[in-house]
Amino acid sequence: MELDEEYISNPEYETYYARLSNLRRRIVVSLPLRPGMRVLDLGTGEGFFAIEAAKWCGGIHITGIDISQPSIRHARKNLKRENLQNRVTIIEMDSASMDFADAEFDMAINFTGLEDIHMTRGRAGVQQTFREVSRILKPYGHFSLAVMPPEEMETEAQRTEVALFSYVCNATWLSLEEYYEMLARSDFSVVRREAYYTGKKLTSEQAKAEIRFACKNDPKIYGIETPSFEEIWGRFGEAIDGHGLGHYSKVISILAKKT
Repeated sequence: MELDEEYISNPEYETYYARLSNLRRRIVVSLPLRPGMRVLDLGTGEGFFAIEAAKWCGGIHITGIDISQPSIRHARKNLKRENLQNRVTIIEMDSASMDFADAEFDMAINFTGLEDIHMTRGRAGVQQTFREVSRILKPYGHFSLAVMPPEEMETEAQRTEVALFSYVCNATWLSLEEYYEMLARSDFSVVRREAYYTGKKLTSEQAKAEIRFACKNDPKIYGIETPSFEEIWGRFGEAIDGHGLGHYSKVISILAKKT
């Protein structure tokens, strides 16, 4: 029996990504954050996960890295709005080739950014990112990642989301087994995994807006090619019309520890 998911209302849609039904906060509160920690947020995007972590645990300092200059500009604006510029630093850097010293951070976090790393660096880039995270973490440091493995998707809307964005821009989610293997090869052991849900999905018109945004902006931001909107809708439109499109509707949070 499929989970019940409701459509995001049009007024809600305008700012929904920033909130995601409090999804980021629910993951943050489960993390072993302590005052005084130095935390790395890789693939920080617009900084929403770093902001939630900083607001939840006072006394930590977060460094967010990303290769997208537009995302970095948005992240800095978001930090200024939240008055967190002194506790969160955003810099341009490739997660697969970091400039930090060995054992510089106590924890690394990532909220659904590995698909973008796969999009720009491929499967080898995801593995290299895990190795880099292991290198810059102190002994026994934690690595928290939120992912959307295809086999874990439960509804048609969720499955369509994962398949669609892999097709559009190679923003591919690997299986849990593959993530576990990559973590093990980078000297991590998995401590915990947990599923988080929003219970929400996009309408057809909202999905069209998301697809058009990706087709227009991903080539400029990441230097990749995408199929046309018409091609994408021809492939996925019927499924979206029938079931909606997932929008971070379910994520798996993995907490790993450096061995």
